[in-house]
Amino acid sequence: MKKFLSVMILAVFAAVVSCHGTEAMTVGEFYSLAKKHKHIQPFAVTVQSACETGHWTSELWINGYNGAGLKVSKEWLSANKPYITKSSVESSKGVYGQETSKFRKYGSPEEFLRDYEKKIREDYPRCARNRDNIWGYFAGLYDGKKGKWATDHKYYDKLTVKAIKLAPEIYGSEWKQKLIRDFKVASRRKSLTGWQIDIIRSEFKKAGVL
Repeated sequence: MKKFLSVMILAVFAAVVSCHGTEAMTVGEFYSLAKKHKHIQPFAVTVQSACETGHWTSELWINGYNGAGLKVSKEWLSANKPYITKSSVESSKGVYGQETSKFRKYGSPEEFLRDYEKKIREDYPRCARNRDNIWGYFAGLYDGKKGKWATDHKYYDKLTVKAIKLAPEIYGSEWKQKLIRDFKVASRRKSLTGWQIDIIRSEFKKAGVL
C-alpha cells in the first residue's frame, strides 16, 4: 500500500511539473545568460524581463520563454514559427485595456535572447549603441524604428524602480555608484529626455541613492 501511495504521489508531482512547464529563473541566472550577448546591456535586459514576466513567472515565460512580450511579425508567421495567443494589458492615451495578440514562442531562454538581441540591433539601434549604459539603453526603448517598445505610459517609471530594486543583487555594495555613474554618462551623452531625467532623479531620491 505504501509503495502504491508513493508511486501515486510521484505521478501527481510529475503531472504538476509537466503542466507548469518551465520553472522561474532567478535574477542572477538570467543576468548570466544576458551577459553572453554583446549587443545588449545585460542588467537593463534583466530589469526589462523581470518587469515583463513578473520575475519569470508569467504565462509567456512558463509556456514559451518569451521574456519581453515580443509579438509575432509577418516574417515569423510566414516561417511557421510557434506562437502563443493571449490577452494582455495595453495602454492607449494613458488608459489601460485588454487586447488579444500573438506572442512569439521560444524553445529556451537562449533562443529568446538571440532573437531579442537581433530585434534590438535591427529595430532599436539606440539601445545597441548604449549597451554600456543602463539609462541610455532604457531610453533607446522609446526610440525604435517602428516606435517605442511598450504601450504602457508608465514603462520608464517601472523600469527605473525595478533597476533600483535589483541593482544591489547584481552590483553588490557598489550598486549606488554604478547607477549614478551611468546616469551622469547618459546625461553627458544627451541620451535622456527631460521627463526621463526627472523620473530617475525622483526615484533616486525616494530610494536614498542621491
